[in-house]
Amino acid sequence: MARALEARVRGDAGRVGILVTRHVALALGAALLVRPLAAQLPAADQAFQRGDYAAARASYERVLASDSTSQRALYRLAILDSWDGKLVRSLARFVRLRRIDPRDPDIMVTHAQVLAWAGRTAASEALYDSVLARYPDRADALAGRARVTAWGGDLDRAEGLWRTALERHPDDPELLVGLAQTLYWKGQPDLAAVYATRARAVAPEDRTVRDLARAVRAALRPEIATKVDGASDSDDNAFVAQEATISTSLGSDLRGTVHAGWRYATLSDAAGNVITSGTSYGGGAYGIAALGQGAVLRAGLGARRVAPDGGRARTPLTAQLGLGLRPGRYTAVSLGYSRTPFDETAGLMQQDLTIDALDWSLDASPGAGWSLSAGGGGAWFSDGNRRYSAVGAVLSRWRPGVAAGTGIRRAPGSAPDGMARRCLAVARLGCQQRDRAGRIDHE
Repeated sequence: MARALEARVRGDAGRVGILVTRHVALALGAALLVRPLAAQLPAADQAFQRGDYAAARASYERVLASDSTSQRALYRLAILDSWDGKLVRSLARFVRLRRIDPRDPDIMVTHAQVLAWAGRTAASEALYDSVLARYPDRADALAGRARVTAWGGDLDRAEGLWRTALERHPDDPELLVGLAQTLYWKGQPDLAAVYATRARAVAPEDRTVRDLARAVRAALRPEIATKVDGASDSDDNAFVAQEATISTSLGSDLRGTVHAGWRYATLSDAAGNVITSGTSYGGGAYGIAALGQGAVLRAGLGARRVAPDGGRARTPLTAQLGLGLRPGRYTAVSLGYSRTPFDETAGLMQQDLTIDALDWSLDASPGAGWSLSAGGGGAWFSDGNRRYSAVGAVLSRWRPGVAAGTGIRRAPGSAPDGMARRCLAVARLGCQQRDRAGRIDHE
């Protein structure tokens, strides 16, 4: 009996020893696994902080491969994806993050920011509102909420949100530059300059602040420009022309431009001898006024003298009227009317023609990876002829920062002699650069 009990005790002790050994082995294995993982995460953070984003991405990916629930790695990879324009992948990572920690305010704010970049403004606004319900004084959430409202086209409401946020954080550079940018979009460069100057004083090294201050100064100071143009065609028509403009701010909501120009046109025979010629010259002025709600009005008057060689000189009035609307962050619509003499060639100068023209354009980006442009119009000549035209193009994202597209242009209708109907293919290439905060710098 004693020996049997001793044997059983020894057997139990052996089994306990085996279990202890297994647990020790597992603990050692975990320690060996955690040790390089713990080293990789600080290394990834250091690479991220110094701007080596390729190395940071590789390190975070290794961390995530070892631990699929690593919140830091997921968060930083989601940010890097958004900076690279991979918004779908970034949002998918944020969905995983929100499952891990659904109430982390940092994750919520950054998630809302990426939703706005992807054009999902309603979801972005709702997420910002969720953060502000818990943290009403959080500056980055206040800024994000105002920015999404401005991108949605409601500039007046956005201005109110910026001002309310600045009452709580009067020296926050992001809020100051946001209000300055919204005022600049509203066509109020004088007011924008006040807040851009304050933002520059608080954050003198910030690139966005510097760029906006430069743009506001350019909008306020007088701008003098001139251009020279010339062409010839297969019918031996030729011309040379020059135009000069002076533009300046006339107030917080108004900008005025004075312009003048001349054109000399000739018609030659096959031997190059000039058969007839003509000169036209004139000037005028127009103003651009901000109406609020993203609307801009352009109106102007002038006169142009047309003097054909051997023909009767005349001085018809010129006029222009236009309306521009920005109903959304990625949508712009314009409609314009103009009345001018038809002086493109020496032969047309002889005919005493004027044109009443109506044109429209639409630019929109319904999705993050593509955009479309369309336009058209009609022209009615004083001799009863008319012409219509339309153009459309689709621009698709080719690779990060580069987009290309194609479309078609159609110009049917009757027109004066020598002006044929045309149907042309058109191509477009665009380049854009997005900074690390997601703003588009150049396009």
